[in-house]
Amino acid sequence: MARPPVTHALTMNGRIHGELKDALDPDDVLLRRRLALLDGIRRYSLSLWELPPETPFERVDLGRWPTEYVQAAGSRDRLTVELRRTENSGPCQYVVGRTMSGPEPQPTVSLPWDGVTTTVLANEVLDLDEAAAVFIRYLSDNGIPEGFALRRLDL
Repeated sequence: MARPPVTHALTMNGRIHGELKDALDPDDVLLRRRLALLDGIRRYSLSLWELPPETPFERVDLGRWPTEYVQAAGSRDRLTVELRRTENSGPCQYVVGRTMSGPEPQPTVSLPWDGVTTTVLANEVLDLDEAAAVFIRYLSDNGIPEGFALRRLDL
């Protein structure tokens, strides 16, 4: 049985790029396996992005693409996940967090990765399962799963 054409790519550590494909495992298994490799030191970030329409991976200008993506940074046990998309006002970056039931303020948490520290709200620290769910949903329709929310970042 032939696999469908490759539609997405991955970037590890902001510099190692490749198609999202595997001869044996489905894409969701591959995404989870790649996220599980994150240790915050040697492997500290992973991005998933859609290839430009009708453009094979080897023809993508990585200096101009991707313009939209989901990315995780940290280690598999404690990750921050961000989503970037283009809206009417231009590119917008969001941090993904679990939806909170009440109005209580969340404390901030520092997540170290690759010698830097990112500060997020406590509900925005995701584990491997949560990050994998976000990546898998993004792969299917560029959205986020139920039970998660987006907080816009001012960059």
